[in-house]
Amino acid sequence: MRNAFVPVACNVYGCAGNNNKGDPTMNEQRGGALLQWVLGLVLSCTLLWILPQAGNVVLGVLAALIVLGVFRPSLRLPLWRLSLAALCGACLGLVLYLFADRFELRYVWLYSSAGLPAYLKISNLWGGDEGTVLVLATLCMGVALRNARLPGWAGRGNALIAAWYTATAAWLGPFSATPPDWLAAQASQGMNAHLQTIWMAFHAPLILAAYAWAMAPAGAAADALRYDGDHYGRVALIYGRRSWLVLTTGVGMGMVWALEDFTFGQLWHWDPVQTVAFAIWALLGAILHGARRWRLKGPNQMLLPLLSLFTAALVCIAMAVTRSEVLASSHRYIGTTSWLSHLVLAMLLVGVALVLGGRALLNRIGKAEQKRRDTSEWTLDLSVWLFAGAALLAVGVLLRAHLQQWLTVEKPGELKPFFETLLAWASTAEITELRQAFAQWDVDGHAIGKWLAPIIALLGLVGGYTFLRRCFRTRVAAFLTLCMSLWVALTAWGGGWLSPRYTGEGVLSQSIVAVLPWLDAALLAGAFLLGASLLWCLMSLWRSRRLGTLRHTGPLVMIHGGAVVALIGGLSATALNAYMPINISPASTGDTWHQVTERMQVRVLPFDSVADFSGYRTVARVELRSDGDLLAGHALFQDARELPPGYQGPVRQLCEILDYRYARHVGDPGYVLHPFIVRGWTEDLQVWVPASPGLMKIGEEDDVTHGVVVVRRYPFVSFVWLGLLAMVLGILLLPAPGRQKTLSQS
Repeated sequence: MRNAFVPVACNVYGCAGNNNKGDPTMNEQRGGALLQWVLGLVLSCTLLWILPQAGNVVLGVLAALIVLGVFRPSLRLPLWRLSLAALCGACLGLVLYLFADRFELRYVWLYSSAGLPAYLKISNLWGGDEGTVLVLATLCMGVALRNARLPGWAGRGNALIAAWYTATAAWLGPFSATPPDWLAAQASQGMNAHLQTIWMAFHAPLILAAYAWAMAPAGAAADALRYDGDHYGRVALIYGRRSWLVLTTGVGMGMVWALEDFTFGQLWHWDPVQTVAFAIWALLGAILHGARRWRLKGPNQMLLPLLSLFTAALVCIAMAVTRSEVLASSHRYIGTTSWLSHLVLAMLLVGVALVLGGRALLNRIGKAEQKRRDTSEWTLDLSVWLFAGAALLAVGVLLRAHLQQWLTVEKPGELKPFFETLLAWASTAEITELRQAFAQWDVDGHAIGKWLAPIIALLGLVGGYTFLRRCFRTRVAAFLTLCMSLWVALTAWGGGWLSPRYTGEGVLSQSIVAVLPWLDAALLAGAFLLGASLLWCLMSLWRSRRLGTLRHTGPLVMIHGGAVVALIGGLSATALNAYMPINISPASTGDTWHQVTERMQVRVLPFDSVADFSGYRTVARVELRSDGDLLAGHALFQDARELPPGYQGPVRQLCEILDYRYARHVGDPGYVLHPFIVRGWTEDLQVWVPASPGLMKIGEEDDVTHGVVVVRRYPFVSFVWLGLLAMVLGILLLPAPGRQKTLSQS
């Protein structure tokens, strides 16, 4: 534990730098700061362990101390160091309560249970709303202390955000006592079944860290709009890279989790939380393409700081959407109590952006210097605008869904797959619940797919031209790009690689099928970008005759090329997936192997056990084999409650497997699905075997419905992982923008 804490403390307190390395006074100051942090951590954690009821009050006091440090520069460093140490102590104290099964604490009772493995108990630190906000406040406070010496709001903005979330955590009360009647009813409520995965230990904290870093440039952006502050470009570049790197990694791990979870089973489906995360990722892409050049006279000088403020606001909106019940979502696991706090902070940040942006615009009217912009400048500017446009598109679709839900607009039938089929099988008591479940709006992924594909195609063409211009003369690069643009346009008109290969066997709406030619155009433009970047890398290496050139060119190729490879894999898996339902007779399921593909068989064996740590008990063992060799085996889990009323066997099982909305509707009260996943380079194969009554009652033919096994194929999913890995490695290998200079305290 010490090894995990010390590097973070050194980095935050400034004791990990190389400047003044041999200065005894400086080293003594750093050592003293680290000692203060360790003492504060130990004391705060000890206090909260002995007196947990004081924890919420302590958080409220810390919020006040952080604000006091904002307006009292002479007290800033000691107050913020104390606050960060105490927040870390609060997080550690909550982890210890979870680890020790102290269910007298309400947070532990709500989200944990005694039988959970240690990694899941620790993961519950961010498994509940109160803990998530506390972790976010701690991360934001670390950023604030790191930038404490920056002048103006560049050094104080993050502290105010940290104070806001610290106060929110105090309001939510993570250290509140469990009501006696709750303890009397049961030992604990336990962890949500969807969260009981190893990915919970990585995906959620990575997303939170990315969000904290995405908000880091907000204060510097405000200064840049007020009086052209000098620190925005460096702060935006440093924290933009970190946030983009960690967010890309976190989203990738979330995709792996989604493929394995029984209410997803797919890479991406424009869930509201995914949609706003994509908007943040796109805005970070816009900022990173312009941060180095934001000081040049032109639109970026005002646009980029505005985008940073809007990115910070979107982070707050993302946290609010995760906890809001307005839209249907598969991320609704951790409560709904804090959405108002996130939304209010988002509105404040948007207000600051609009006021400062308006003033900056008025000040620059009539003062802008007319300057002919270089070709490399306008191509980067166009990339910034295209990324920002993609983010705006996602935000617009999300806002539209909220408005339609608030205005009680009737959801069209094409956005309610399987609904009419299910009504025919539903009982009278269930029809009302089904109507409510399918009437709730969610994000229209068809609309995003329709308009996002042209933006991706334009990004590929602009990026390809940018790299070609570094290889050839401008006219040659322009001619090649024009030829490719005509090819892309023809592909968008008549289709390319995906369109003729779509067979109609997968889970794909006709609204997306209609834009398959545009997806082909996006893939072609992406291939153009990949080829141009590789050509630039090779020509740079040939011209310089030095392998050291790869230090600068290689990472850029990995980032852009990885994005293209991930795009190829994602679109292929989405457009060309296929499924095949197979009915299994309950009378013959004993030791009998059932054919699911030409070379693959499955069987379901009865198995009974006591309830495990999740609250579910094992009811069957499923085995999968190929060519006689056992590939994998796992258990089907079912809880003690009855199956949903009106359950009608294979039709419902098929709808549940293919549509995550219905899976959440019927799956939570009754049984759990987990797919087999057989991974390969060319395709991933999923075998879904539901815990249905037909499969559980071996040898009983009377009044028992047949079971259904669904085989789903996803081609080229491995490209997604390879592409994401290349992007992450590229940003890690990219040369640093330079060490931050020590600045005078404001």
